[in-house]
Amino acid sequence: MADFQPMLRSGVSPQGNNLYWSSVTVTGREKPKTLKDKAMQKAKPPKVKEILHNVSGMAESGKLLAVMGSTGAGKTTLLNVLTQRNLSTLHVSGSIFVDGQRANKYRIREMSAFVQQHDMFVGTLTVREHLRFMAMLRMGSSYTSWEREARIEEVIKKMGLSACAETMIGIPNTLKGLSCGEQKRLAFASEILTCPSILFCDEPTSGLDAFMAGHVVSALRSLAEGGMTIIITIHQPSTQVYSMFNNVCLMACGRIIYLGAADQATALFESVGFKCPDYFNPADHLIRTLAVIDSDKKNSIKNIAAIREAFLKTEAGRTMVEISKADRLGLESEATKSVGFAATFNSQRYAASFWIQLVALFKRSFINILRNPLIFKIRVIQTIVTALITGMVYFNTPVSTTTVITINGILFNHIRNLNFMLQFPAVPEITEELPLLYRENGNGIYRTSAYFLAKNLAELPQYIFLPFLYIAIVYWMSGLVPLIPQFLMACFVCVLLTQVAISISYSVATIFGDTAVAMTFLPIFVVPIMAFGGFFITFDAIPGYFKWLSALSYFKYAYEALAVNEWTAIQDIPGTCGNNTWVSCPHTGSEVLESIDFNESMMWPDVFIMVSMVVILRVIAYGALLLRTNRQH
Repeated sequence: MADFQPMLRSGVSPQGNNLYWSSVTVTGREKPKTLKDKAMQKAKPPKVKEILHNVSGMAESGKLLAVMGSTGAGKTTLLNVLTQRNLSTLHVSGSIFVDGQRANKYRIREMSAFVQQHDMFVGTLTVREHLRFMAMLRMGSSYTSWEREARIEEVIKKMGLSACAETMIGIPNTLKGLSCGEQKRLAFASEILTCPSILFCDEPTSGLDAFMAGHVVSALRSLAEGGMTIIITIHQPSTQVYSMFNNVCLMACGRIIYLGAADQATALFESVGFKCPDYFNPADHLIRTLAVIDSDKKNSIKNIAAIREAFLKTEAGRTMVEISKADRLGLESEATKSVGFAATFNSQRYAASFWIQLVALFKRSFINILRNPLIFKIRVIQTIVTALITGMVYFNTPVSTTTVITINGILFNHIRNLNFMLQFPAVPEITEELPLLYRENGNGIYRTSAYFLAKNLAELPQYIFLPFLYIAIVYWMSGLVPLIPQFLMACFVCVLLTQVAISISYSVATIFGDTAVAMTFLPIFVVPIMAFGGFFITFDAIPGYFKWLSALSYFKYAYEALAVNEWTAIQDIPGTCGNNTWVSCPHTGSEVLESIDFNESMMWPDVFIMVSMVVILRVIAYGALLLRTNRQH
C-alpha cells in the first residue's frame, strides 16, 4: 500500500484502526414524486441521481469524528457506505481501507459496531438483563461467565447506568421505564461490550434535549479517548456538543467540503469571507453557510466551491487528495454488490453457537411473555371470562334427542372461541418484533433459525395452558361426558387446534410483515374455511367446486375429532322427537355422527392432519421470515 505513505507521513498515526474511504461515488435511481412521474418512468428509463461524488476521507483512531451537513448533503449515505448497510438499491464505486488494508463488508462488521438512530429493545427486560443477553451472544463461549459479568459491570459504570441497572427498559404507553437519554446510553453499552475498534452512530442525539445530548456526546468522547474510532452523523449540535468533537466532516451537494479539526473549521470559513458572528453557535454557522438555498442556488454553489477550494490547499485537504489516489478497485465487487443467499448465510460468522443463541433468545422471549401485561395476564383474564360466560350459557346441558344440536354447538364453540380469541392477537407479536429481528440479525448477533425456534418454544406453554384452562371450565360447566379420558382428549384436540390457529398467524405475519395488512388478510382466509367446518353445513351438502376448501378447514378436523370423542361415549340418547318428522331423531351417539357426516374412525386421522398442518404452516412461516431477513442484509 505504497500510496498511503505520504498520508501517513503527514502526521496520522499508523497504529490503531484508522478508517479510510477513497473516491467513493454513489448513484441511485430518482424516486417518482407524482403519479405522472411514475407513468413517465414506465415509458422510459428512470433518471439516475448522483448522491455522493468522489468523496475521500479518514477517521482517526482515538478521535470523535462528526459528519455534518444540511438535509440532502449525503451524510447518511456516506455512513451507509462505511457500515455497508442499505445499499441494495444503490450503485457504489470506490474503496474502503482499515489501516491500509482493504476492508469488505464482513471485515467491517466484525471489527465495528453500529448504533442506529432509533433505539429498539425488548422493553420488559431490565438494563442488566439486556446487557447479559447481548454479552451472551456477542462475547460467545470464548469468555467465561465471570468475564462476561465483569465486562457488563464495567460497561454499566462507564456509560453511567448504575442507578438504573435494575430498571425495566419500558414500553411506550404500556410500561414505564428508562428515559430517552438512558436508552441511548444503553444502546451504546450494548455495542461496546465486545470493545469494537470502530463505532458508528447515526444521529445519537436525536430526540434528546441539550442537556441529555451533552451527556451522550460526552460518553462518546470518553470512548474515543480510550482508543476507539468514533464516527457519528449529527444534524444540529449545540455549541457545547460541538466543542466535544475532535474532527468534523462537513458535507454539501454530495461532496466533502471540509474534513479536519473541529476548532479550525470556523477559521477556514472566515478566510473565505464567511466569519462566524460573535456569540453564535459555530455548528449552525457552518451548516447554514453550506446550505443550498433554492432561491439563490447559483450563488450558494459558488460559495460552497470556494470553501472547498480553500480547504484543499490546507494540509488536511492535501491529505484527503492523497487518500483519493489510493487503489480504487474492490469495493463494488466485494462489499456493495447484492449478496446472494449462500454468501449471506454461509459467510456470516457468529460469536455464539446455535445452542447459546437458542437458550438466550428463549429466556428473553419467555421473560417478555411473563412480564408484558398485554401478552399473558390479559389473555388469562380473557380466557377465564369467556369460559365462564360460555359455561353459564350451556350450564348442565342434558343429553336428549332435543339437545343434540345444542351439544354440537358447545363442541363447535370450543373451536370458534379458542381460534378467534388467540389467533388474531398473535399476529402483532410477530410483526412488531420484526424491526428488532432485522437489526439484531443484520448485526450478526444471532441466526434467524435460532430466533424462530426460540420464539416457538417460548410461546408454546401459554398456547397449551390457555386452551386447557378454557376447556377445564367449559367442559364441566356445560355437562359434557363426565369421563376423564374424554375430557383429556378434548383438551388435547383443543390444544392442537390452537397450534394450527397460531401457525396460521405466524405464516400471515411473516408473509405480509405488517400488522394492518396481515390482520386484513387473515379473516379472508379463516372465515370462509370456518363455514365449511361441518357445523353450518354437512360435508355432503357442500357444492363440488367448494369441497377442496373444506379439505383445508382445520375447523372441520377439530370439530370431527371432538364430536367423535363425545358421541362415541354415549350409547343411548333418551327422549322422542314428537311430530317433527323433518328433524333426524338419533338415539345413539353413532347415529348423531352419521347425521352430521362424521366417521367414528376419523378421530386419530384428524389429529394427524392437524399435526401436519402445524408443521407445514410453521415451515412456511420460517421460510417467509428467512426471506425477509435475507433482504435486509
